[in-house]
This record gives sequence, structure tokens and C-alpha cells, in this order.
Amino acid sequence: MKTTIDGLLDARSVSKEDTVYFLAKDEVNHFPMTAGDFFKIEPAEKWRGDSWPENLFQRKMEEKKGDPVYQELLRMTEEIKARIHRIKIEDPKGYGHMAQIRSLRFVKHSIENALKELELNYQSEVQREMAKIYGIWGRKLLVYKNTVCLGSFEDLESQIPRLREVRIKWIREIPLLLKNVDDICSAVDQNIPIGLVGGPCLFGLYEVEIVIQHKDGERFSYDFSSGHHYDRIGQKTYEFADHVEQYYRKIQGIHFVNWKKGVTSQEFESLEVLFDVGAVLGAKVAVVIPDISYLKYLSTVITPLDNAVKLQAMEEFRLEAHRIADLYLTKIEELKQQYPDVTVRVLHDRDKEACEIFHARREAFFRKSGLIHRLTARRAKTDAVFDYISMLALPYYFWETPQVIQIDNLDETDSFRKCRKVHKGAFSLSAVLYPEKLSENGEQTIFNAPLKYKDYM
Repeated sequence: MKTTIDGLLDARSVSKEDTVYFLAKDEVNHFPMTAGDFFKIEPAEKWRGDSWPENLFQRKMEEKKGDPVYQELLRMTEEIKARIHRIKIEDPKGYGHMAQIRSLRFVKHSIENALKELELNYQSEVQREMAKIYGIWGRKLLVYKNTVCLGSFEDLESQIPRLREVRIKWIREIPLLLKNVDDICSAVDQNIPIGLVGGPCLFGLYEVEIVIQHKDGERFSYDFSSGHHYDRIGQKTYEFADHVEQYYRKIQGIHFVNWKKGVTSQEFESLEVLFDVGAVLGAKVAVVIPDISYLKYLSTVITPLDNAVKLQAMEEFRLEAHRIADLYLTKIEELKQQYPDVTVRVLHDRDKEACEIFHARREAFFRKSGLIHRLTARRAKTDAVFDYISMLALPYYFWETPQVIQIDNLDETDSFRKCRKVHKGAFSLSAVLYPEKLSENGEQTIFNAPLKYKDYM
């Protein structure tokens, strides 16, 4: 479903003036997104930790309380408390000073009421100021899959001023889906170590073709990314795995055609944003190149085949997967030169040490054998889904960072939610997710578009 923030509001008969988006930039509200119909309207206050600048509100309240009148009343209150305390030490039962104590308590109560009245006035002032600037109070927002709030980079900057140093422009021109922003604020304010995680999929639709050859010479072609026949990619059937399961006795070989010509602009940006935000926040960056997951998935699907056919297929695909991974590794090395102060670690099939850490550290979180089967009902995809859930915890696995921020595309919303559930209590996981850009044909995302619209760099 292709839509925009304005379109989502119109479809729900909600006036933009009644939402947090009435002050958002036009390019953000008009940015075309492809997402299922998983949005709902919620009061902004309900999601205050993600959409409402609570930390900024508290800071402004503290600034207001710095007023000399408020501080003098505080001082007087503390002085009266101290006098009452001294009197009680001298006269524990207070018989000789009852009238004085009552008088002091009356004054103290009057001052405390004055302080409460001032605080209410300060709250109203701050609310009016912030409503004028951010348009949050009493307004609504869009929530995606009951997990992440639709906002913008401007929302992040308002709560984390340091992010104004981010250099890339595209992230300021698109909507963002946010979760646990208040945890990011706390980590930045308290200098808590932060880890970022994200990165591209290995390849998109139309980029790697699976060719199944039967013993009678018949051949069948499938798209690796979707699993569908090339002439029926839009259908929902999961045909590659079904074909192997049904005809495994007839299969003589499985081969792969790599059509991927380079790194797309979307894939490069998924790497660039990690480095740029990492440099600004002083965060360590874990980049995922999921060739290990694709290899696991293929290995599971072709389990019924003869050993010789399996070995040939795995080795042929491993070669192509490594060639594609090298495209990303080259770009990562270029980004390391641009951001020399950012600590980066890349998870991919040929970094055996990183893979060992990944598999060993996650084991404790998935020890119960039934857990992963509840996360996905499709047995052929279990290992790959297992990876995608636990890969989001890589900064914690690598460096034990207590605050992890996933910066990724909105398709990873479900993985984010499941990763938080599996790793609950180990670290704080926040999300900054973005919609994928449309390809040159204006209909599909770059990931889903045919080769001629892929926008290779």
C-alpha cells in the first residue's frame, strides 16, 4: 500500500491540525511510503516516551524553578523544617513549644501551597510554549503495528539536540518510526555507552535467480528473495520451498544467476546513516550483512536433496553471496575512511570470530527450545528468522552496550518487537526506522523494483 502521512490521516477522517503532524515539514508529510494498513490513531500522550519530548519538558520545568521567587520559597521551607527539627530535639514532646510549632507549620503549609501554585503555573507555561513549538499537547499521532510512532528526525533533534550535528540530509526529509526515544535521551545525557545496529538486506527482488534443473531436463526459475516464480512474483505462494519439498527426487541440480549490478542508493544510505549518527553520538556500530542467514535458509530448504546436489548448490550460492557481500564491504571501508573515529564491526559469513560471538552470546536467550517455534510457524524459515531477531542485539553481544538503537527500515518492526521480548532486561533497545524510498517507476520500493529501476550507485 502506497501512502503518505497526509493520506493516512485523510483515510481516517482526521484533521492534520488535530495531530502532531500539523507543524511537520511538507516533504515529511508528503513522503510516499509503502506499508501495509497497520497504522492506527492514538493520543500523543499515551506514547509520550516515544513521541512527546518528556525529557525536554522536565528540563524546561527545572529552568522555570530556577526563578528567584521559587528558590526563595524553597529556602524558606527548608529553614522552617530545620527550625522545627531543632525544637523537637530540645523539647521532644513539644509541650513547651506547641504554639511556636503550630505557627511554623502553618507558615510552612502556606509556602508549600504557594510552591504548588507556582509549579502549576510553570507547567501551563511550558505546555503552552511546547505546544506552540512542537504541537504535541492534546493531539494525536499515528502508531505502526502498535509498536512504533510515526514522527520525524525533527522530533529526535528536539529531544536530543546533539543530533543536529548529523550531516546527511535525506533522513530529515522522510518520516521516521520511533520507539523508546526517552531511553536514548537518558543514555546521551548520562554518557551511557550506545551501540547502533542496522544494514541492508543481502539482495532484493529480481537480483538473484534460482534455477532448478530436473533429471528430465525441465527447468524452473524462482526469485530467491520472494521464493516465487519469476512470472508470478506478485503472488503469495511460497513456491521455491514447496517445489523442493514436492519434487526433490526429480531434482538434478540447483543453480543461481546473480543479476545484482552493485549497491543501490537505499542500501548505501542504510550504511551511511549508521556511521553518521554513530559519529555524532560517539556510538559503536554493528553492521549486519546477512549472508549467513541466507545460507542457513537455503540449507534448510534443500535438506531432502541428494548430498552431492546439496553440496554443489551450497557452494555455488556461497560464492555468489560472498560476491554480493564484498560490494557492501567495499562501501563500508570507504565509510570508515570518512568516519575514522567510529568503531565498527561487521557480521558476515567470512568473519568467523564475529559469527562465533554472535551464536554463542545469543544462546542463553534462546535456550528454551519452544521459543523460536512460537516466533515463526514456517520451519524452513526458522533459522533465518532466529538470526534476524537476534542480530539486532549485536552491539550488546559484541560490546555489552546497555543502550542499543536499531536504525533500519520499517520492515524490521516485527523483528524489533520480538528482539525486545527475547532480550528483555538485558539492555534497552530503541528504534529509529525509516520507510524505503520508491524506485524510479514511482510504484515499488527500490528493494521490490525490477532491475532497470534499482538505482544502482
